[in-house]
Amino acid sequence: MSVIHQLLLLVGLFGVPIALLVVGHRIKRESPARQRAFWGAVYGHVAAALLALYASLSPPTGWLPADTVRGALGLWSLVVFPLAGAFLGALRSSPES
Repeated sequence: MSVIHQLLLLVGLFGVPIALLVVGHRIKRESPARQRAFWGAVYGHVAAALLALYASLSPPTGWLPADTVRGALGLWSLVVFPLAGAFLGALRSSPES
């Protein structure tokens, strides 16, 4: 695991939840689009955490050095899923309109 991957893991495990806590502290005063983006990011991070947990608990006998799916689930999803969730949440139309 390279230094970049270690930093990405730390950002996914600690940076994203801290950023969501900071943004969520004042989310009621934001626009509806920003609220939907926030909740999309929260849902994306929860889904990524479940996938990362599944990938980390898979039996090590099945791990291969070039196992890209497990790496994507365990590492990249922690950063990519919240970003994708925020993007999709911001694009979603509000129920009032």
